[in-house]
Amino acid sequence: MKRFICVILALSCFSIVTAAGKFNFTWALGSSATFYGDEAFVTTFNGLKDRGYKNIVLSGELGMRVIFMDNVAFCLNGVISMDTLTLITSNHFFFDYGISGGVKIYPGLAGFNFGIEYITGRRSDVMDDVETVSTSWGNGFRLLLEYEFENLIKSFSPSLGVAWRRMPRGNDVADNILSFYVRAPF
Repeated sequence: MKRFICVILALSCFSIVTAAGKFNFTWALGSSATFYGDEAFVTTFNGLKDRGYKNIVLSGELGMRVIFMDNVAFCLNGVISMDTLTLITSNHFFFDYGISGGVKIYPGLAGFNFGIEYITGRRSDVMDDVETVSTSWGNGFRLLLEYEFENLIKSFSPSLGVAWRRMPRGNDVADNILSFYVRAPF
């Protein structure tokens, strides 16, 4: 009975928030520049690039946003960045993934907003003929700057953004990821 009551209360809160237009889901797609902190990894990575591997980096997010006041929103996101080294005969994938949560501030300058988020995540490296290696989970932060075109395009309202994510990997090593993306609600 307690679970039933909790589910009913959660659904009621969800419907109240969504009815007021204060809740939405978002997605983002873009690219990233990754600055790896582990010197041994950087040496291996650069050695592959010197052998002719092409570097392709894609990033994405799925998340939700709850607007508490006109100028403050809470965000919860799943974040992934895939750094790929490809050659016709082989591919190497470096997946950086995590979950972030934080606040976004809308200072009243048209669609400009900024945010800070706590993030926990790790990186998994999938290389040909080598067992998949994953870093330890790290707790980092992410800083965001975005511009929402809500005032210009009423039906779609995309955002352009840039984010810097600092992810500690253990042993006093941290990766820095600079992402450029387009975000939109769905």
